[in-house]
Amino acid sequence: MTPNRRDRDWPVPDAIHQIKIALVHGEEMGTNLLAMSRDQISGEVTLADRDGAVHLLRFLKFWFNLPSAVFITATNLLDRFLIKMKVQQRYLTCLVISCMNVASDLHHYNIDPKILVSISQSKCSVKDMNRMSEIIKQKLDLGNGKVLTNVLDYLNQFLDLLETVAHQFHLKSVSNVGLEKDELLCHLEVIMCDSQCASAKPAVIALALIQNEFERFMSCAIPDTLSYHSFELLQLFTTVVDLQLICLIVPVEFTSCHKIIKDSLTSYDKHMKSLYRQNLLWRYSSRSLYTTRSAWKYFKSLNTISEE
Repeated sequence: MTPNRRDRDWPVPDAIHQIKIALVHGEEMGTNLLAMSRDQISGEVTLADRDGAVHLLRFLKFWFNLPSAVFITATNLLDRFLIKMKVQQRYLTCLVISCMNVASDLHHYNIDPKILVSISQSKCSVKDMNRMSEIIKQKLDLGNGKVLTNVLDYLNQFLDLLETVAHQFHLKSVSNVGLEKDELLCHLEVIMCDSQCASAKPAVIALALIQNEFERFMSCAIPDTLSYHSFELLQLFTTVVDLQLICLIVPVEFTSCHKIIKDSLTSYDKHMKSLYRQNLLWRYSSRSLYTTRSAWKYFKSLNTISEE
């Protein structure tokens, strides 16, 4: 494949045309979070606060058993709002659950607002969340049927194209060479929790993640399997390089994003302790507190275990 090939020569009909349309929308939906830290006043949301907020979004995603598309959309809404508006830290939790509320509506998932507010343990009310949701729709112009393009859309389009290329070379599926869809989505969620990675262009993140998965497969695969798929891997790598040229991705930008993704996933694989955790507090009714009051100071002494 060559970068100057015509669109109709690509294996997927209208593939490049669809990617170019996504690139146009992607420019409008950009999330350069590094610009948010400029001219920042004390009390405003920082990048560290943003990362903690995205971890809360991921917690809510698992709690309500939502697909990755809802989480990615909510993260995109949060990032775009933080870039466009100066948000105080005390409003961040309300903004987070409002982004999740808007994203679930966009993907037609019904979440009980009372449960959403309660689980997030936010100090805001349901009315506050609904009011903030309307502000998000207004500021981000979501009420005019506007097409939302995020990193997941690029990832799906690139995977469809690579799947067709794999079939052309008699490879059953790209999952045979390390591109498992479920694992890709999990890794995408992990890296979107890192503001440094999320600041890159969506197309860059998607392609860098795909290349990282190829490299992980090559480092872990059995030598016989790797040699058997060497030709197919070469063709798929060539396709990834062509896509970088079509998306006008600068090599330095791609290399930097690829390194951040690799470091982030390495920390994730090592099960390193996360800095951001959702604290869950038990909430009792007055009746429960009254009936259990006698057991508050109850304890039982345990026998000392002797060490041999």
